[in-house]
Amino acid sequence: MKLSQLLRQAAVPAQPLETDPDIKGISEDSRTVESDYLFFTRKGVKTSGFVHLKEAIDRGARAVVSEEAVSNLPANIPLVLVPSVAESQPRIANAFYGNPSKSLTVVGVTGTNGKTTFTFLLESIVLSNGSKAAVIGTVNYRLPRKDAAGMEILPAPNTTPNALDLQKILNELNQRTTDIVVMEVSSHALALGRVNGIEFDGAVFTNLTQDHLDFHGTMENYFDAKAKLFSSLRVEPKDLNGHGKMKKFCVINRDDSYGEKMISKCAVKPVTYGIHPSSDYQVEDVRLSASGTSYRVRFEGQSIALQTHLVGMHNVYNVLAAFAAARQMEISPAVIKSGLENLLSIPGRLDSVKCGQDFTVLVDYAHTEDALKNVLNTVQAIKKKKILTLFGCGGDRDRSKRPTMGACAVNLSDFVIITSDNPRTEDPKKIALDIEVGIHRTQKTNYEVILDREAAIQKILGLAQKDDIVLIAGKGHETYQIFNDRTIHFDDREVAKKYLCSR
Repeated sequence: MKLSQLLRQAAVPAQPLETDPDIKGISEDSRTVESDYLFFTRKGVKTSGFVHLKEAIDRGARAVVSEEAVSNLPANIPLVLVPSVAESQPRIANAFYGNPSKSLTVVGVTGTNGKTTFTFLLESIVLSNGSKAAVIGTVNYRLPRKDAAGMEILPAPNTTPNALDLQKILNELNQRTTDIVVMEVSSHALALGRVNGIEFDGAVFTNLTQDHLDFHGTMENYFDAKAKLFSSLRVEPKDLNGHGKMKKFCVINRDDSYGEKMISKCAVKPVTYGIHPSSDYQVEDVRLSASGTSYRVRFEGQSIALQTHLVGMHNVYNVLAAFAAARQMEISPAVIKSGLENLLSIPGRLDSVKCGQDFTVLVDYAHTEDALKNVLNTVQAIKKKKILTLFGCGGDRDRSKRPTMGACAVNLSDFVIITSDNPRTEDPKKIALDIEVGIHRTQKTNYEVILDREAAIQKILGLAQKDDIVLIAGKGHETYQIFNDRTIHFDDREVAKKYLCSR
């Protein structure tokens, strides 16, 4: 595609181009540039894209998009000046790949907690329905294989990929004749415009609790970012290549304190779920156990019994969200039931680690106060003896949640070990001190600080006795630990198993 044609289709303001090269690829990473690529350069948080411009040109870039003039640019390399690379990038990527979301059913889920579990649940339902599903989310990106059964698993550097990678993935999913794409849509992605240009067919809201205020500043800004997913839904149904029309839908957690406010942001008539008596999808006869949860879902004037393998009331909400979304996609209740009941577990979400020990070890991703409270309340409901909790807080992230997480942990546990999570550029000792501020307010002393995470895991496992529950929280599915000067391999499940199996 000629550069001028690409810019017209992306609605980038016309500008004089001394040359009009054919563009065969787009990138913002000089290491991935190949011959005849369009390269995006801008000032980054850590390094400027201008540092890598020469490498990009040496590797074959034939045009550059920038927010400011570039000195010493070769005469045969046209410069496309835009007010904002962040705003132009999604439009250019969407145009380059031919608006791939238009031919796909795309369901986006946003919220502080529950996004990952929702994607696994809806994926299981879609697969039970005999359709081809793809998932883009925190744990990984899962794409159906083009010429074989099964899934291709890609690492997930971000919950929601950057705009260029996201449009490239959607284009690939089109080529693989994917039916439904389930996507976690982070508040960062919405605020930064990564999903601009994607035509969503469904938007799901799980909840909103304190997190990411280091980025958004206030809860109001955090909410406004999430709300973009719902207000941007196009009202008209999507024609899916002659396979009928897909109606647009919003699914909202009515029980959440921000639920009613989010309802007002929906561009289409919303469907709600929760315990609230006016919710469209409700549950009754909930019975929690260590092995799963049973309940009945009431919807559309009928009800259906479910027995899922997921533990805890917070997962009842996640199941309700997936159930409601699947019904909006006209999947039958029987198929939904099968998909929900077939799912055995979610990676890093109350993952059980077993080596024949006589106590329970659970690994969970809970890294906000609300998530930690939900998990600990779940554990409280199934415990026989003591609850031993290990957790830390990430560096370079919202500091204000650290004291509240500390208070939550000691209030709902018999004993707590504070340790390092991903300290990044912060001093782990200072992160722990922030957590202790909240603990001191409770006047409780049932805790210890061990900053070395492996040593902390070894210690808490050594303290556990028969019928106790050990909760290792914060990192869940992650297989790394990020320090100021290095990133190392670290998997809570592997470390726990190492010490459990050597007992």
